[in-house]
Amino acid sequence: MSSVRQPEYFFDRSLGKASATRLRARGWTIHLIADFYTNDAADIADEEWIAEGCSRGWLLLTKDKKIRYRAKELSALDCGHLFCLAAGNLGLDDMAQRFVAAEQAMVSASRRYSVGFWHVHAEGRITKMWP
Repeated sequence: MSSVRQPEYFFDRSLGKASATRLRARGWTIHLIADFYTNDAADIADEEWIAEGCSRGWLLLTKDKKIRYRAKELSALDCGHLFCLAAGNLGLDDMAQRFVAAEQAMVSASRRYSVGFWHVHAEGRITKMWP
């Protein structure tokens, strides 16, 4: 039995609840933003949910590529890892499959680096975009 703790993930509302269900079916521990904020976090600034996920040590998942250009959001990511789909217009199955393919790379990156914003590409490849 491995003593390495499996990661937990915080799902931005942009990814949808149905894609979270697909990852949960594969054994992933997914925390939905809607579980923490009312109205599916529609009134919550990105920096707030990012800070919440970071404070809990979760890996953050989104498809909002603009986050990496916003100072407030990056400041909130001071101690965590945000993984963003490089292609944001994917279907639910494709979104889930991209994350599944990149699982090992995401976990490795989160253990190797103290902080980062990453793009998740096809075939499990990730690219560090910040810092």
